[in-house]
Amino acid sequence: MDWRVYLAKARNNLRTAQSAYDQGDFDSCASRTYFAVFHVEIAALVKLTEFRQDRWGHDRVQEEFNRRLIRSRKLFPSSLRFIHNDLIGRRHIADYKDQHTSVRTDERCMKQATDMVATIAGALEKS
Repeated sequence: MDWRVYLAKARNNLRTAQSAYDQGDFDSCASRTYFAVFHVEIAALVKLTEFRQDRWGHDRVQEEFNRRLIRSRKLFPSSLRFIHNDLIGRRHIADYKDQHTSVRTDERCMKQATDMVATIAGALEKS
């Protein structure tokens, strides 16, 4: 399993989120920011742990990332541990509810996802 594939997916999702934001498609932006975080967490798990899944479950990825890489090994700051849950909540609103996300919400989603991808990518590419 190649962690670089998941890192590329994370970066692609960030670019897609930015493009959606620029076009005023705020629901798609919120959805893609979540997947950027989801994929960068997988990249970190693949490179830095022995944890593997045939099918990456959303809750399990966050749980294992937080447990193994934030709490146990302290490789990443604790400030990252809530971003996954925050963004999946925004994605659920964007994808499944009869309401839209806002410009302000998406600006926050973009900042959180961009910061998390940059932090994790920096650590992965260094080691």
